[in-house]
Amino acid sequence: MRLSPVSEGDLEELFSLHADARAFVDDLTEPLTARAQMRWVLSRWIEHWQRHGFGYFAVRARGRTGLPAGLLGVVGLATLEADADGGRDRATEAASASGDSALLSAYWRLDPGAVGRGVATEAMAAVIDDPVVGARECAVVAVTAAGNAASRALAARLGFRAAAPDRPVPGDRPGDVLLVRPGA
Repeated sequence: MRLSPVSEGDLEELFSLHADARAFVDDLTEPLTARAQMRWVLSRWIEHWQRHGFGYFAVRARGRTGLPAGLLGVVGLATLEADADGGRDRATEAASASGDSALLSAYWRLDPGAVGRGVATEAMAAVIDDPVVGARECAVVAVTAAGNAASRALAARLGFRAAAPDRPVPGDRPGDVLLVRPGA
């Protein structure tokens, strides 16, 4: 795999991925419907890289692999941010109260043509384990739909486990579950 920090040059491929309903089959999130939505999201991802020195990566195949050409997906880690009004959501407050001072959120979205071929596992493992941009000593959380078996299986392969039932789920969306990979 070739991982590179997301950039403005990835906009069209990222929009294509995030507008593809097949990439959201078992997800509670709706696909994007306008390029401007992806442009806004991408600007936030790039800003995160600038502020923190790590973030989301565009995933592409390296060499002749039998995988589709172009963008295979996007994976990465980001800090769990304050909510829109500047406050912290219940999940961030709970993390601080439990001693997880540095809490990262994992994200992955894969092109449907690359699903089931180990791409997300390889890419996310590389990111989490990277000594510079990875999880280091931090706990990592992932939020996914309770019915998204593929995402939950990927998370399990990466060392995530179900959070305590009383731990709030970031975003407070009904139907989502919180998975946690403890820090070292």
